[in-house]
Amino acid sequence: MITHRLISSAILLAAISVGPASAQQRAKLGENAALRYWSAFAQMQDAAVTDEQAKELATILDGTAPYDDLKYKDLVEKNRPALETMVRASALANCDWGVDYQLGLEAPVEYVRKALVMGRLNVLYSFHLLQVGDKDGAMRVLAAGFHFSHDVANGGTLFATVAAKTLLVQHLRAAEFALHVAELSAAQRLVLQKAITQLGPNGLDWYSAMKRELDILHGLNSEAMARIIPSYLNAINDASQLPGLQKSIAIAPPPIPEVIPNPKRVLEEKKDLTDKLLQTRSRLK
Repeated sequence: MITHRLISSAILLAAISVGPASAQQRAKLGENAALRYWSAFAQMQDAAVTDEQAKELATILDGTAPYDDLKYKDLVEKNRPALETMVRASALANCDWGVDYQLGLEAPVEYVRKALVMGRLNVLYSFHLLQVGDKDGAMRVLAAGFHFSHDVANGGTLFATVAAKTLLVQHLRAAEFALHVAELSAAQRLVLQKAITQLGPNGLDWYSAMKRELDILHGLNSEAMARIIPSYLNAINDASQLPGLQKSIAIAPPPIPEVIPNPKRVLEEKKDLTDKLLQTRSRLK
């Protein structure tokens, strides 16, 4: 009987000790924004924005074409549940897409393509809300869009970071569109200011993204890449290093010159985002 009670007590103690740890693990999983973004992706319906629609959206953002709510409102309303799931997910601090980079160039990055669609829909959602007079809602959606766009690059390679940059620029243009077409209150402008301030001066961590990208390519030629990688990473933060880096890439053995990302183009993408951030911040003052 005593032995039976001891065994029962041991089982109970084990259950008590494991219980909180399991609950804590579940809580951490539940607090991962990426998992909820995947839920939002699953909710999207007829959401593929065609190249023609993307070009039209770009002209709307540039102010050279009017936004036609009749053309987009049905698409937006159909995807409102997905967009609201994304908005709620963007409030979470942690975002881990869980990409297995041990797979190298074969690592799946489908989430990036889905994120581009979601981001475009979110911009349309903000326009729709402005059109129906819900300026508070539009600012809430844009603020969430900035956070979501930033999360797309989280832990990713250059591909994810360039996609995130594209989405951030689209949301920055949408914010300027809102400033142009709607008379925003001080509180509404503050929502945008806070969201953009949280992005920091450069918007994205280009250095870390490039390091992950180069680590994947390291296996092509370890000796040549061992020289190029530190030079490339230095150039990300110091553009004066670009000429020497370009020379090192040019004389590297095949296939490195063909597959390594063009550093000049990377720096241009980084500068473009920085300039857009400065421009929008100045207009929000």
